[in-house]
Amino acid sequence: AIKIASQKEDEEALWSINKFASDFLFGLFQTQSSGNDLAIDGLAYMEKLLTSLIAKLRQLSEVFKGYGASKQRTELKSILCQCMLIKGHGEDSLEFGTIPAGVSKATIIVEWRKSCERVYKRALSKLSSKGAGNDITSVITDLRCNGHITQSGSFERPVRIPAAIKGARLAGAGSDPNVLLITQVEDPYLDVAENVVIPKAHKISYIKRLKTKISSISPNKTGVPLTDDSEGEGGEDTMGSRGSYTAAIVGVAASIKAADMVVGGQCVNVFCAVRPPGHHAGQELRSMKAISNGFCLFNAAACAALYATTPQSQGGLGLRRVCIIDFDVHHGNGTQDILCPTFDPRFLYVSLHAGGAHINGYDDEDSEEESFRLKLGGKKQEGIFPGRCGDTSPHKGVLNIPLGQRVTASAIGTALVSQVTPAVEAFSPDLIILSAGFDAHVNDPLGMGGLSAKDFGSVTEVACQMAYKTCSGRIFSVLEGGYGVPCCLPRDDLFLPPNSTEEKLLQLGSDLPANMKDDIPFTFRQKLDRCHAEGFLQCITEHVKGFVKCSKRK
Repeated sequence: AIKIASQKEDEEALWSINKFASDFLFGLFQTQSSGNDLAIDGLAYMEKLLTSLIAKLRQLSEVFKGYGASKQRTELKSILCQCMLIKGHGEDSLEFGTIPAGVSKATIIVEWRKSCERVYKRALSKLSSKGAGNDITSVITDLRCNGHITQSGSFERPVRIPAAIKGARLAGAGSDPNVLLITQVEDPYLDVAENVVIPKAHKISYIKRLKTKISSISPNKTGVPLTDDSEGEGGEDTMGSRGSYTAAIVGVAASIKAADMVVGGQCVNVFCAVRPPGHHAGQELRSMKAISNGFCLFNAAACAALYATTPQSQGGLGLRRVCIIDFDVHHGNGTQDILCPTFDPRFLYVSLHAGGAHINGYDDEDSEEESFRLKLGGKKQEGIFPGRCGDTSPHKGVLNIPLGQRVTASAIGTALVSQVTPAVEAFSPDLIILSAGFDAHVNDPLGMGGLSAKDFGSVTEVACQMAYKTCSGRIFSVLEGGYGVPCCLPRDDLFLPPNSTEEKLLQLGSDLPANMKDDIPFTFRQKLDRCHAEGFLQCITEHVKGFVKCSKRK
């Protein structure tokens, strides 16, 4: 009897409010509940919110194991989203009443956020099941992304997706039970993406223009300019086919699904292996005075941020703050244009990219490599594509960090530690989204970076540490650039004797669809040969490994 009584006391202590609230916050709760003159309505409401949330979680944990798998997923997502909702309500409550003398409102908010995150983590530890929740990394892709077929010689080739999948497999995707490989995005997510979320990010005129343009392409036609204006300008780099519209919708849908999975507790982090990329796609055609759309159609990362911050009553996740960290070698003008044209307290956009006010183009504009770089943008412009928009930060909701002519490991590492981490921690996001571009790799054909594959793994881990410190590790990534994929198929016009080893090919096995073509000019093939040693595929492997390493919530 004594042992049972002791166990009950331990159980009660486990669920007491002071297990979640810090001594500082719990002391304020005690002060206001004692009838002290310093009592304030806001703190009283916060205590009631936290007590109610803890009680709901305790009640759910007692019956959770009796539910089926589908019911468990639904209930887990519900309680975790309640954590986020109550986290926001508690912050709002401090607008009522007065703050006790000598007590910082900012400190109360920080401690309140930590308390809600402790409940979130307790929910995950109590309610996670095998193959879902803690310790789980997911990779999301979809074959429909392969329907976006660019022109021969484009940097942004269809084989990027099979290469990304193989890279993810080398990190355990599909074979490690804790690294899930999801190969199809459900149709309801496509419906939400096309009809609800994308119209919030892009102007209706832009969406209609793109849809009309793509629907007019004959089924067997590829490499058609998609983003040229009425004068035929601006479409040189962004070409596609009849399947491009669906591919872009799927990319957005995958990012929405990733947000659902991460916030809803199905996994700790997610990599979305989708194309076409999106961070140059803004509210309308060629945002922020860019000369082209830079391979991009719809902005999946920005759309996911809008979905995540949409109130739960309107079908979103109800988050208060989302941070996007963009480490593509180019500035994400489209993302900044959609989320941060003016200051919006919901968003922090961070971009680490090549460029700077003192940079005007590239080292040697007469070199052969310059002609390859100019394929992104199609013609010369001031600064590095997409222009001068990433040289400065217009307000506190944007942190643009141009890193010079070439992005180096030391430059990006220093920026992450000295500028990005403090800014993200001060912003205290509920979710971090990575716009994951790998075109700053030393062997990428753009020639604008000096990073190794392991450097990208380190960048991923640093971002995950920011997520752990601010939002219980909630983070996912969306593929942007990265073009260092060696040729995967033999040339049709090359006549070689049997068993010749003259032409070296990247072996993608069953991840390369039988009907996929990889027709690229000989000179471009030569540029890509150096990526056999290390390139895009290895970058993806290290990126996913970084997520896997950081999939254990602390």
